[in-house]
Amino acid sequence: MRLRSLYILSIVGLLLVIVVQVGGMMYAYNNNKKEAERVLNECFRLAFIETVDNRINNLPFPDYTVPFYTYTSQDSNRSYDDEIFLEYQQAASFLEDVYHVTIPLDEMARLVEKKLKWKNIDRTVWIDPVEDHSQYSPYRRFKTVISEQAWLNEKKGEAIEATIISPFMPLVKDILYLFLPTLLLIAFLVYCWAKQMDSIIKQQGDIEEQRSAFYLLAEKMRLPIGRVREQIPQKKWEDIEASGKRLLEMTKHTLTGAKESERQRQTRKQHSFKIFSIIGLVASCLLLVVWFVYLYRTAFEETTYQVNDCFEAAFYDEALHNRFPLFYSQTAKDDTAEAEEFIDSPFAKEQRELLEKESSKHKIHRMIVMHIYNPIDLNYRLRSALIMQQRFNKSKLDIPFSMRYIDSAFSSRLAALGMTCYSGIRKYASPSDSTLLEIGYTSAKYPDISSRFIPLKEDSTLCVQGIVKNPYRYVVRSVWYLFLPLGLMFLVVLDCIFGQIEVLGMQRRLGQFQKDFTYAMIHDMKSPLSSILMGAHILASGKLSDKPDKEEKYRQAMTDECEHLLTLSNRVLVLTQLDKGHLQLNKEEVVLRTLLNDLIAKTTLKVGKKVDFNVVYHRCETVYADAFCLREVLGNLVDNAIKYSHDEVKIDIICESEKGFSKIKVCDNGLGIPLKDQSRIFNRFERSLAATHSSKGGATGFGLGLNYVQQVMLAHEGRVEVESEEGRFSEFTLYFPSI
Repeated sequence: MRLRSLYILSIVGLLLVIVVQVGGMMYAYNNNKKEAERVLNECFRLAFIETVDNRINNLPFPDYTVPFYTYTSQDSNRSYDDEIFLEYQQAASFLEDVYHVTIPLDEMARLVEKKLKWKNIDRTVWIDPVEDHSQYSPYRRFKTVISEQAWLNEKKGEAIEATIISPFMPLVKDILYLFLPTLLLIAFLVYCWAKQMDSIIKQQGDIEEQRSAFYLLAEKMRLPIGRVREQIPQKKWEDIEASGKRLLEMTKHTLTGAKESERQRQTRKQHSFKIFSIIGLVASCLLLVVWFVYLYRTAFEETTYQVNDCFEAAFYDEALHNRFPLFYSQTAKDDTAEAEEFIDSPFAKEQRELLEKESSKHKIHRMIVMHIYNPIDLNYRLRSALIMQQRFNKSKLDIPFSMRYIDSAFSSRLAALGMTCYSGIRKYASPSDSTLLEIGYTSAKYPDISSRFIPLKEDSTLCVQGIVKNPYRYVVRSVWYLFLPLGLMFLVVLDCIFGQIEVLGMQRRLGQFQKDFTYAMIHDMKSPLSSILMGAHILASGKLSDKPDKEEKYRQAMTDECEHLLTLSNRVLVLTQLDKGHLQLNKEEVVLRTLLNDLIAKTTLKVGKKVDFNVVYHRCETVYADAFCLREVLGNLVDNAIKYSHDEVKIDIICESEKGFSKIKVCDNGLGIPLKDQSRIFNRFERSLAATHSSKGGATGFGLGLNYVQQVMLAHEGRVEVESEEGRFSEFTLYFPSI
C-alpha cells in the first residue's frame, strides 16, 4: 500500500536525518577544530615573535645594537617560518638568562586574541605553562583547542601554550537550537500520521465487516431467489411473498448493521490530527527556511572573511614580490642604513667569537635593537604591506602598483581555497568612489563580495579593492555536511506532505465508498426484493386476474429482478471461489456468433436506450473458455458500456486472433474513464468517477463487475486491458490463450 510505504519511508528518513545530523556535526566539529588549531598556531607564533621582538627593542642599548645572536644547524631542513620561530624561542631564553627580562604572557594573550579576531575567531585566550593533556577530561579535550608549545627557556624546561574554547561551540549550540525543534515537529507529524493511519485501518476494518456481511447475504440469497424464480411461472404468490419478506428482513438487517457502523464511526470521539499536521508542516517548512538562511549566512560571513584574507595576502604578495625587488634594486647604491656598523653587546661579542669557531656547523642570525614598538591593532601581514607601501610613496621612485599582479595573486589564493568564481580588482578615488582602473570582474552586484579597501596613499584618497562574484556554490560546498541533513529533512517533510495528501485522499475515498456501498445495497438488493415482494402481494390479491397483460408485466418484472439478484449472487460466489482457489472452469470451444447474438438480443429487450451494436469477426469465430463465465464477462462489459453512456449508445464488438491469443474488444462511445481511475477500476468495490456522470445522474452497483472480469480472465490464464479517453470512449480487450 502506497500510504504505508510513505509512512515507513518517513520513519526511516527521520532516523536517517538524526544519524546524518549527528555525523555531520561531528565531521563539522573535527574540521573546524583542525582549522582552529592551524589558525591558533599561526597567531600564537606571530604573537610570540612580536612580543619577544618588543622586549628586545626595549633593551637599554642604542639602535643597531646586537644584544645576542641566534643560530640553527647547517643541516636543518626546517621551513623558513619554523627557523624564525626557533630563533625567537632562543631569543626568549637569552633575554631571561642574560638580561633578566621576562616575557609578559598576559600581553601575549591579548595580542593572540587580536590576531584571532582578524581571522574571524573571537575567543578568550589563555597562555599557560605546558600541561599533560592526557589528564584532561574527555569533555575538556572536546571543547578546547590547544596550540603548539613555545620555549621560554629550554634549559630550564619552561614552555608555554595557548588555549581557547573551540570557536565552533556557539555554532553547534545554534544548530542544535534549530535542529531539535524541527526534529520534534517532524516527529510530531509522523505521530499524527500514525494516528490517522490507525483511523484508516479501523475504517477499513469496518468496511471489511460490511463486505463479509454482504458476501454472506449474497450467498444466502442465491438458493431462495432461485426458488422464487421457479415459483413465478407456477403463480405461488403467497410462498413468493413469504420468501421475499424473509430475504428483505435479512437485507435490512445487513443494511442496518452497515448504517450503524457508519453512525458509530461518525459519532465516535476521535482526535483529529489533520489541523495539527497542517500546522506542523507549515512550521517545519518555516523552520527549515530559517535554518537554511542561518547556515548560509554563517557560511557566507566566513567566505567574506576568506575573501578579505585572500585580498590582503594578494596585496602583501604584490608589495613584497613585485615592487619591493624594484625598490631595493634602485635604492641599494644609496642605502646609508646598510653602511652603518652594528654594535655588539659584551655578551654578543663573546657569543660571536664562539660561534665563528664553529661556523661550519651553524647558521648565525643577528638580533638588533630598534626602539620601535610594534603596533598590534592591525593584521601583521597587512601592517607589513602598508609599511612597504609607505616607503614606496616616500621614495618618489617610479614603482607602479601592478593591477595584473595583484589580480593574478588574488585569483590564485581564491583558487587554492576552492573558490573558482569570477574575481577582479578595482582601483578608485575616495571619497568620490569613482573607478580609475579595473581588471577582471568588478560589477559588485548583490550578493557579490567586496573586500575591505586598502589605501595606496596615507590620506586614503586612492584605494584598491577586490571583488568576487556571488560564490554561492563555494558557500554551500563549504558546509555541505550541515546542508546534507537539512536536505534530508526537507525530503522527509516532502514525504509527509505527500503522505498527508494520500491520507486525506484515502479518508475521502473510504468515506465515499461507505456511502456508495450503502446506496448500492439499497438499490441492488433491497429495491429488487421490495419489487418482488410488492408484485407477489398484488398478484396474490387477485386484483389483476382479469388483466392478463398487466399480470404478465408484473411477472416479467419480478423475473428480471430475480435474474438481477441471481447474477449478483453468482458473481459473489465465483469471486469467493476464486479467492479460495476452488473455482472449477469447464473450458470448451465456445461459438462466439451464437453467444453474442443471444446476448445482444436479450440486452436490446431490457434496455431503455437506443443501442447500436456492430460485431466484427476477424479470423476468430470461437474461444476456448468457460461458456458461463464468458457470457458473464461479456454481459458485464456490455452493461457497463450502456450504463456509463449518453442516451445514444454505439457498441463495437471485435473478435480477432493475434499471436497465440483470441481477442475480444468491447468498444463504446460513452463517458470514458479518467486516467487516474484506470489503474484502480479493477479493484474490488471500486467504481470509476464516471459513475457520478451517467445519463441518469449516477450509476449504481457494488463495483464487483470489473473485478469479476479481471479475476475470471486470470483464471483463464489471460488478461484484460483498458484504453479510454474521458468524454469520448472506452475500450476493453479480453485476451484468451489459444489452444
